[in-house]
Amino acid sequence: MDFRIIVLCLACWVSPVYAGTLEQLDQLNTLVFQYPSQALSEINTLESHFEGVVRSDSILMRLSALKCESYIQLGENAAAVNLARLSEARAKQLGLEQARPYFLNCMAQAYANFGDYQQALPLLYSSISLSRQLKQPQALIGGLWLRSLLNANVNHNNAAIEDLRLALDIYPDITQQKQKWTWPPKGYLYTSMAKQLAEIGEQKEAEKNLKKALNEETTQGKVLLFIALDMARFAQQNQQPNLRNKYTQIARVKLAELSTPLELAIAYKTIALIDFDSGKYSSAEQLLNLSLSTFRKEADAINTISVLWLNAQVNLKRDNEAAGLTLMEQAISLAKDNARYSDLKNCYATLATYFAEQGKFSLAYQYQLKQLEALENETLSIKNIWLSQLKADLSRKEQITPPTHSLITATTSNGIMLSSFFPIALVIVSLVIFITWYQRKLPQQKQTEHLVVNLDTKMDKKKSLEDLLNINKQAGYPLSLLVFNPKHIIAADVPIVIEQLQTKLREQDVLLQQSDQQIIIMLPHTSEQGAMNVIKQLSSTISVWQEESKVNIGLASMQQFDDLHSMIKRANINQLRKLKTN
Repeated sequence: MDFRIIVLCLACWVSPVYAGTLEQLDQLNTLVFQYPSQALSEINTLESHFEGVVRSDSILMRLSALKCESYIQLGENAAAVNLARLSEARAKQLGLEQARPYFLNCMAQAYANFGDYQQALPLLYSSISLSRQLKQPQALIGGLWLRSLLNANVNHNNAAIEDLRLALDIYPDITQQKQKWTWPPKGYLYTSMAKQLAEIGEQKEAEKNLKKALNEETTQGKVLLFIALDMARFAQQNQQPNLRNKYTQIARVKLAELSTPLELAIAYKTIALIDFDSGKYSSAEQLLNLSLSTFRKEADAINTISVLWLNAQVNLKRDNEAAGLTLMEQAISLAKDNARYSDLKNCYATLATYFAEQGKFSLAYQYQLKQLEALENETLSIKNIWLSQLKADLSRKEQITPPTHSLITATTSNGIMLSSFFPIALVIVSLVIFITWYQRKLPQQKQTEHLVVNLDTKMDKKKSLEDLLNINKQAGYPLSLLVFNPKHIIAADVPIVIEQLQTKLREQDVLLQQSDQQIIIMLPHTSEQGAMNVIKQLSSTISVWQEESKVNIGLASMQQFDDLHSMIKRANINQLRKLKTN
């Protein structure tokens, strides 16, 4: 009897303690991004409390996930990789599969911070796939956000926007997830979206997203500092000096809340860029020298290169040519050692512009050639990275896709399945025969109205489009898809417009019209930028036939997981967004 009373008392004591711990962990998730040093200290304390406690595996796993994110926020990428690798293996061992995508995200972000996309991408795609499979919206949001950042780095703006849009759409699902882990602040998603919208010229939408980011409840501490800097840069780009100064001052006040030299160095570099663009060269140089010292101590090659390049520009602007060229040579040498072709391209472009302004056209031309070579190497490097990821993804799909014959066997072995579908199949076949007979009986003049193959009734053509998409995907070639609704064109003129559009397209391009009159154009071997050039050419043709409204053509560039339906859907969303902006 006494033993049962003791157990009951323990249960009553443990229950509120456990609930309080979960609430504390939720608060830690926010603190990790706002004040990572403080969060790390609290995580270490909690870990010591739960070490060896029975049935605390999930809590310890979550603490590891939070610690991994703390390392990322503090710039301790090597420590993050080691912890994530060990914790992911531990999660497998404990049967906590739902924890794995969080550690894969952490590892991918650490490798991305090192500039090692070859390692980051497979981890990231595994995380996204696993998050969907295990229904972990928190991990999916983190994975989509990180993938959007990588897409932005290689100028895949539309792909980045779609990832961010999906992440924001499913963000409310965080509260519905029973077992919580870790997720990024919504303010960071809004600022990432704002940057991408600004890149494609949607300034008003970008400004709205920045304001949403600033008004988020979790926008405090380090999060507020970097969002304020993003707003200052946006104000600078839009020639709003008062707003720029206001947000820069907010960021400067928040500098005191950063607790590590590396965090301060990153903030100094960002403020220095704003000062440089504002013509405050002396202030920019001071901040860059401070951050350069830290980056060198931390052996942070990527940030060191960018600071050397910016500092070189500052000195060249201040007519300190010798110092500027010395810093630029250091940046170029380090970029070569680390195969940082994008940084090499920037350095050579700066030197080409500088020597052209000095009237030294021979030197300027030499650096232009080097810039072009760096651009080619950058393009080849990006292509190889994404191609290797595509091959890895196809390999994973082949491993998880069951053989076709087993499905057929499973279906045909069930006599009920066959007997129940036979009458339906008979009706469908009869209906097809009737429609074919009826169409042949139609007058000949009505047939001339269908100048374009209809996707909804010609499944072989739809399949050929899907085959074309898959071929380009497997070969690693770019592919774009355009959509256009000719509702503002007189119906009788649509066939003429289509004929004129065909003259603007290449032989390998495919133009089809669906039953809802929507026109679809598939452009194989065409990048996003190339597709935008095609849109300009087609718009000039279409505008002649619909003078009262602006031409809106939707665009989607192929991603690794795309099929025909998803590409058409994304192109439609892109078209609606353009329509809203206009």
